[in-house]
Amino acid sequence: MIQTSDFNPWEGIRSTSSHAYFASRRVDESLNPQQRDLHWSLDEMGSPALLIGYDANEQYINPMPRFKGIASGEDCGRHLMVIALKDPAMSEAFLKVCLDIIKVLQTAPVNQQRHATILRLERWAYFFQGKRLGLTEEEQKGLIAELLCFQRIALRSLTPKAALQSWTGPQQAVHDFSFGQTAIEVKSNRGAGTPTITINSATQLSVNDNERLFLYVVEVNQEPSRAEGHSLNDYVRQTRALLDSPLDALEFDLKLSQIGFEETDNYSGTAWSIGAIRQFIVPENFPHIDESSLDPAISSVTYKVNLNHCGTFEISEDALLKIVGGGNA
Repeated sequence: MIQTSDFNPWEGIRSTSSHAYFASRRVDESLNPQQRDLHWSLDEMGSPALLIGYDANEQYINPMPRFKGIASGEDCGRHLMVIALKDPAMSEAFLKVCLDIIKVLQTAPVNQQRHATILRLERWAYFFQGKRLGLTEEEQKGLIAELLCFQRIALRSLTPKAALQSWTGPQQAVHDFSFGQTAIEVKSNRGAGTPTITINSATQLSVNDNERLFLYVVEVNQEPSRAEGHSLNDYVRQTRALLDSPLDALEFDLKLSQIGFEETDNYSGTAWSIGAIRQFIVPENFPHIDESSLDPAISSVTYKVNLNHCGTFEISEDALLKIVGGGNA
């Protein structure tokens, strides 16, 4: 493993870049065994930079993300992406970003280098947003429940790419999963002893005549040791292993970053086990608070629903799979 404090790949590049010329040196085979079009460079100001070449036929889907302290740009004529260090205080972080991108591009398809780079840069953009404290235990439980729904419902009903697109919770959408006019709200609880779930707004269980909403409730229990459960990192790795495409794995990691999870965070001290998983259809008469019934003076509502009183709305996992797999039929 490279010690970034002792590694300076820009050393020996004797000139700086200009509008017409990039002063650069190809990333060597030890880091770039697939010999992708990657070069260490110095920009016009003499700042460290990384050049990423990509296929001329690759479509321009997303623009390059913006960073504080790191500049990003693109020369579309030469099919070249550039990231450069602007804040010397971020030198070590910038090198880590470059090394991470180089590593990712070794397994990404050659004709998808641009897309893979942007997915990874977007992940780093979330990492650099303010001070990160990691996920609380309640947030860990919630993410584990969403990962279980992703594994057991989305991935079993759709292609991996479509399953990832359906996972809308990381983008702060109204519901955690969206399949056209069908949506799933995921909740975690602590088993039969605490059959209630928390609803965080008056709109969370509201649907219109054209929508169908389901609850996916996962029992997530904290265990005294790893011998009896698994850490959040374990559940993340287990889910990622179900994605064969490197690009799908990059999309998955981006969603985790949007939630606030990073692989480098240490969650090994907390073990979780999975108990019962229950599914409920949420029609208009499901026990809930409707926004239209509230006094206009009330601006926010949080309440609990006891699932022991919702048995008439419970359905099987197979039934939910058929509905999701059938789209809007």
